Amino acid sequence: MSVVTRVALAALLVSAGAGVNLAGATPQMLSDAKKGGMPAKNCQYCHTETVPKKETFKPESLNDRGKFLLTDMQQRKLKAPDLEKLKDYPGGKEQK
Repeated sequence: MSVVTRVALAALLVSAGAGVNLAGATPQMLSDAKKGGMPAKNCQYCHTETVPKKETFKPESLNDRGKFLLTDMQQRKLKAPDLEKLKDYPGGKEQK
C-alpha cells in the first residue's frame, strides 16, 4: 500500500470517527501493526465492521483477534491494546 493510500485511509478513518473508546483503537494502530510485521490491511483485521465508529462501538463488533487484544488489555488493565500481543495470537502465520 502506498504512502498516499495510507494517508488517505487514515484521514478517512479519522473523519469517520473510527477511534474506539473502549478498546482505544486508532488508525495509527493499523499502521503500527503493519510496521510490526502483521498482515493488517484494514480495520477488519480486528473489527467486523469496515469502518468502526466510536459512537456505535460494541465489543461484539470485534472479530476473534480484536477480542483477544481486548481481553489482554482488560486483564492487564491497559489503556490501549498492546499490539505486540498480536504476535501471541493463537494460530499459524496466516492467522497472525
